[in-house]
Amino acid sequence: MSSEPASGRARFLRTWGLAGLIALLLLIWMLSGLGAKQDGDDATQGNAAKANKTEQALFTVLAEDHTAEAVERTVRFSGDTQPEQLIQLAAQVEGEVLALEAKEGQSLKPGAVIARIDARDLEARRTRARALVHQRELEHTAAKPLRNSGVITEADLASAVANLEGARAELRNIELQLANVQVKAPVAAILERRLVERGDFVKVGAAIATLIVNDPLLISGGVSENEIEKVRPGAKATATLNDGRVLDGVVRYVSARANEQTRTFTVEVEVRNPGAKIPAGLSAKVSIPVGSVMAHRLPSALLSLDDQGVLGVKSVNDEGRVVFHEARIERADGDAVWLSSLPDQLKIITRGQGFVQPGEQVRVADNNAQ
Repeated sequence: MSSEPASGRARFLRTWGLAGLIALLLLIWMLSGLGAKQDGDDATQGNAAKANKTEQALFTVLAEDHTAEAVERTVRFSGDTQPEQLIQLAAQVEGEVLALEAKEGQSLKPGAVIARIDARDLEARRTRARALVHQRELEHTAAKPLRNSGVITEADLASAVANLEGARAELRNIELQLANVQVKAPVAAILERRLVERGDFVKVGAAIATLIVNDPLLISGGVSENEIEKVRPGAKATATLNDGRVLDGVVRYVSARANEQTRTFTVEVEVRNPGAKIPAGLSAKVSIPVGSVMAHRLPSALLSLDDQGVLGVKSVNDEGRVVFHEARIERADGDAVWLSSLPDQLKIITRGQGFVQPGEQVRVADNNAQ
């Protein structure tokens, strides 16, 4: 009788003991979950704080998107105006300068007389030469029938012919000398310098005057070895003088050899100069279009140099890092420059480029959104 109550109590105790163990395990599991959750939240908040701190440490730059445009490529050089011709006139006969017919700086037409040299005895010599030619012609005329009849030999006839040609040559020489006693301008030109005075005695070959031909006018200068292959004779060109006048011209000459001192090639541009109003010796800037190229128009203040002294600009890539791009200046446009050799699309750093280096990560404040 007493064994049944005892076994019942034992079962009761085992049941409650197992329930208690289960409850304890459940409590431990719940507590461990809450701790893990708390640890996770703390880690997440820590990472966010660290990222925010890193973001705050990045240097901020301003940048804006740029797209390249087609722009005319030109070869430019500085030069000066030069005469198309520089003519040195010399005496063709010997004698005294009898008269001066033109002044220095005067514009001359072709054939204008500059100076007259004493003809001396040339007139008398021409008269005698004409008479001798007439005599030789008569002798030659008479010799022909005599040769046909056998009175004179073939050698006698040949001698008559030679005498006639000699007399004619002498007459031509005297007439040429008479024509040269007047020193004339061979083309339309300006008398730059007169090298004799009235009364001077000159010999054959003595300098009389210097003439310059300023229409057309030439503008000559040096082009670098990197650009000379783009320049061709016949190409159109423009020249701007220091006073602002713009002249249209054509490339007339391109040197095939570089100057040993400057390592540049001489290029001459021909421009019209009606009335020779533009003098030689003026400075000019020449532009020769040689095609088109894709380029970005940017303020010149955005240009920078890398460690090797290479000219370029800085941009920001998709990863937020600074990239240096080598650039070529195609032309200046006021305070801006056209730069080629760049990608067609760029996010150019417009402020702060002097404080960041290529490869550095930056925070970008977008100019386009302002």
